[in-house]
Order: sequence, then structure tokens, then C-alpha cells
Amino acid sequence: MLVFLSFAISPLEFVGLLTLIAVAAGLTGALLGLGGGVFLVPAMVVLFGIDIQAAIVASLVSVIGTSSGSAATYLREGVCDLRVAMFLEVATVVGGIAGALVAVTLLASRPQVLALAFVPVVLLAAVLMYRSRASDVSSNPPHDPWADRLQLHGRYFDTARKAWVEYRVTGTKPGLLVAGFAGIVSGLLGIGGGVFAVPAMNSFMNVPVRIASATSNFMIGVTATAGALVYFFLGHLAVGLAAPVAIGVLAGSFAGARLHRTAPAATLKGLFVAILLLAAVVMLLRGTGVLH
Repeated sequence: MLVFLSFAISPLEFVGLLTLIAVAAGLTGALLGLGGGVFLVPAMVVLFGIDIQAAIVASLVSVIGTSSGSAATYLREGVCDLRVAMFLEVATVVGGIAGALVAVTLLASRPQVLALAFVPVVLLAAVLMYRSRASDVSSNPPHDPWADRLQLHGRYFDTARKAWVEYRVTGTKPGLLVAGFAGIVSGLLGIGGGVFAVPAMNSFMNVPVRIASATSNFMIGVTATAGALVYFFLGHLAVGLAAPVAIGVLAGSFAGARLHRTAPAATLKGLFVAILLLAAVVMLLRGTGVLH
């Protein structure tokens, strides 16, 4: 028998509950560009008492599922900026491998440290997004030589406003730095890196939040794969745990991609901040021993 909160449940009930939670995580993750891991890790650790490292590996697999389920839709709709994605992936992939290596070596026997490390990461991401809540992008940002040389500027059709929106990318250097940190966070905590990739693109690089979240969904699959391969080759992947998570997240991500099409930018930002704060509180309580 397994445990859900304080109740004993059967393996079949465990799979069913975990799949439902994964569907919700996939929907929200695809909608916001987070990947779902920021919700799945606290849920698996707190609700089911799963070891945090096992939860991290399963979460990375779910992030790949979220990306697979939503990225194709975003590419077809023209709201995924491939140039920005490939520019930032240089840093996120390296960071993803580094984070995974730290998790399986230095922090392998310290689950409380991993739980507490989750808290400042998501709080910082929430602050970054909250700061930019009043507006989406600047119409006249500073010129950035890298962005000009790599032709990172773009435009997209906003279905909510029925108009084309142009944007000029700036802040490529701080954006690349934060993207590298997002990769480390992804490999270390299994949360996909979107918690930093989206604020980095929106707050530092002047990319509209709708484009940032869609682009993040494309990026997180590559980043999570880099980290997941480290865990896989070291024998830390539990297929029985990862399978229902991946199936649920993949199903939820399709629905999230459809909702993303018409959701207002302000609503996306508000939901982003609220969910990150909730995840931070839950993992703080877990890391300090209040929740077991």
C-alpha cells in the first residue's frame, strides 16, 4: 500500500491520482512556459512522500512531455521565437548538465537541502515577473549589438487584440546569464528552468510574455533532456513513477497550449506569480520539517 497525505492507497489509486495531478501541472506549465515541474515536485514530495531526488527525475521527464505537447502548437501559430530560443539554449543546456551532476553527487544524500534550495529560486522568479506586471514590453528599448547582429527582433499576431505586435530584443548578455542559471536550476531541482527563462526574456530582453512563455516551452524540453540523461545513465530514473507523470503532463500540455492563444498577458503574469509563491511556501514547510 502507498500513502496519499495520511491515507493508505493502492498502487492503482496512486497512479490515477498522480496522473490527474500531472494533467493539471502540464496544463499550467504549458500555459506559462514553466514545464510543470515547479508544481509536480512539491506535489510528489508533500502529497505522496516520494523521495525528492526521484521526484526531480520524474519531473524532468514530465518537462520533456510538456515541451513535446505544446511546442509544436506554438511553432505552428508563430508565437515561438526560434532565434531567441537557440541563442539562450547555449547556456541552458550547459547549466542543465551541471545542475544534474551536482544533484547526484554533492547533494545526493541531502534531500532537505534540495527542498530548501527550491524556495529562493521560485521566489526570485516571482519577484522578476511581478516587477514587470504593469507593462509587457518597451516600445523603445536600448539598442543591443548582439540582438542586432543575430537578428533576434521579431513580431507576432496577437489574437486577443487582432493586431501584429513588433518587439525589439535587448539585454542579451544578462538574459544569457540568467538562462544559464535557469539550466542549473532545471538539472538541480527538476523544474524545467522556465521559472527563470520566462522572466529573463520578458524582464531583461524585452520579449512579450506570450512569446516568452511559448519560447520557454520549446527550450525546456532540450534543457530537461540534458539533465535527464545524466540521471538516466547513473541509474536514477524510476520508470514506474515517470510514466504516469509523462502521460498526464503530455495530455495537459495540449490543453494549456490552446488556452495560451487568447489569455491576456496580465492574466498570465498574475497566475505565474501566484503559483510560484504557493510552490515556495509548500517546499519551505517541507524543507523545515513542518510537512512530512
